[in-house]
This record gives sequence, C-alpha cells and structure tokens, in this order.
Amino acid sequence: MKKAGATFAILLIAFLGFSQNPEKPRLIAWPLVGGVTQTTACVWLAYRGDGQNMVSLMDTLDKQSYFPSGFHKISDRKGNTALIADFKGLLPAHVYKVVIPFDPLLLKPKCFFTTQSDSAVKDMDFLFGSCALLNTDISRIVFPGGAQQIFGHMKKQRTDFMVWLGDNLYYFHKHYTSYDGMFKRNLTIRRSYLSLAEFLAAQPNYAIWDDHDYGWNDSDKKFPLKDSSLVIFKGFWPNPYPAEQPFKGNYFTFRYYDAEFFMTDDRWYRDSPGDTMGAYFGAEQVKWLKEALKASKATFKFICTGSQVLNDSYYGESYAKYPHERDDLLSFIADNNITGVIFLTGDKHYTELSKRDWNGY
Repeated sequence: MKKAGATFAILLIAFLGFSQNPEKPRLIAWPLVGGVTQTTACVWLAYRGDGQNMVSLMDTLDKQSYFPSGFHKISDRKGNTALIADFKGLLPAHVYKVVIPFDPLLLKPKCFFTTQSDSAVKDMDFLFGSCALLNTDISRIVFPGGAQQIFGHMKKQRTDFMVWLGDNLYYFHKHYTSYDGMFKRNLTIRRSYLSLAEFLAAQPNYAIWDDHDYGWNDSDKKFPLKDSSLVIFKGFWPNPYPAEQPFKGNYFTFRYYDAEFFMTDDRWYRDSPGDTMGAYFGAEQVKWLKEALKASKATFKFICTGSQVLNDSYYGESYAKYPHERDDLLSFIADNNITGVIFLTGDKHYTELSKRDWNGY
C-alpha cells in the first residue's frame, strides 16, 4: 500500500507540473483590422494556447510599439480562441503594422492600417458589399461559391475601409444548430482563403449581418440560437460597439471624416413577413436610429442594412414588406429634413442605384 501511495503521489505531481505548462501560443488565423479612429484601433486574430498577449502594433514612422489596453475573446470547446485587442493612444495619420513576433504564419499576409487624420473633412474611398459565399467542403458542387478572385481586385483598390453588409459567410444546417458549429464555420473561412485573409488585413473592416451569417435562410427574431449567434459575430468582427448598449442586437455607428455610418440589425427584432404592421428593425432600434440621425452633424449619413429599402419590389426580402415601419422611418427623415441620407443594402446579388422622392424630400 505504501508503494501504491507513492506512485499515485508521483503521478499527481507530474500531472500538476504538466498543467502548469500552458500550450505554446500558435496563430491559427491571420489578423484583421476593425474600427479605426484618429487615436484608437481594434485588431482581431485567432490562436491556440496561451496567446492573449501575442499582438502589438508598431508605428512605422517613429518605430514606437503599442500594446493592447484591453481584450475581448471567445473560445470553442477545442481550445481555439478568437481575440479582439483594443489599442489606444495612437497618433493621427500614422501607418501601423500589426506585429505577432513568434509565428511564421504572419509572414503572409502583412497587416497594416492608417489612422484617421485630424482633418474634419477629407476625401476618402471605401468599398461595400455582401453575400460572400465561400465553401470548404462538398457543397461546392451544389453551390457556386469558392471563387475568391474578387478579393484580390478589391485589395488593389487600396481604399480607406470596407463595409460588409451581411451574408459575409454562409451558415448551413450543421453550422447554425450550435455555438461550436458557428464558431467552426467562421474560423474555417478565415483560415482557408488566403485572398480573403489578405484583403481583411489590407484596411479596416466594419460589418453587420444578414440572414446567412445570423441563422438559417430568411431567419428572423424566432431563430432559437440568436444569442449564440450574436456572441460569435461580435467575437469575429472587431466593430466599435457602444460601451453601454440600451438594447440587444448587432448595431453601432462610426464616423469617417464628414460621413457617418449607421450599421443596423435587420434580423434580431424582425417579424415574419405578411403582417403590414410588423417590425423590421423593431421599435427600440428605430428609436435609436432616429435619435442618432437627428444628432448627427455629418454631411453624409449612410444607413447600412441587409435588405433593400427604397425598392418597392416584393421579390425576395425587402423593407417594403414592412410598410408601417418603413413609412414611419422615411417620413421621419423627410419631416426633420435630415440631409445627405444614403442607404447601403445587400442581399440581392446584383447592383442597383435607386432614388426616391418622399414627402417632398
């Protein structure tokens, strides 16, 4: 018995010694840049092991290093972690390089971004789009996704930032039925397409969701895993979410010089179509949007949402199927003479430029 007890003690000591040696940090998905202001930035990456302190920034002008002021991270049951690092105290109009010193995976792509200058008005260029169907399995035979050449063309534009309007990836049944399934789908897409990774690393990115990166096709407020979906989306997109959110959902605003972007959630509160009094944004979000629009001093006000807004076509999904709420919002904009309003919408798989006259606006 004494011998057995000694053996158990040795095994216990060995186990404790092993548990105190965390897994060596390893980068498993390239970084991307999220919200950027004159003095702040957010950077996303994914890793395994003890890697929370693995990322920093280097000012390419004065060679000064910057370390995160805070972190937000989510993980799956396999030990994969998606990390968002917040940086403060940056300098306006400086170019910063994302530095992860120990991992050769970062050799390609390089990740740089430029902070906004201290000018109130400045010319800028940005890209926007939706519906990036990229597949990594046998579903490529059925769905046409998989071509990634467009990201190379977009990267060559060298714009200030990118606005993602939803369906930034596509969940299928095996993904949207669990937290880990959604986590795996996001991580797999980020890891599998080099052209996409290079584009995400080339400029800041701001993103909202639509049905396919929220839940199932045409999903609405009844989607049962909406809470898990929100956690996953916020864990994979480093958006400048409000510190104290008055209500749940995937929404925020950001300002780029004399343009302000109102990034809305068209799924969390959305009723099923058919009831003309039904909600699209929902009462709480409409109230927030109206107040934000009225308070904005920006010359241009871009309202970003997944479904088409001004088009009255009932083909597919559109705001026209929720006439009570849509008419109220458009009338509010007209009655308050909120100038410079432009809607950026996704979902339809084609490009359309629409103009509406509304109550004299």
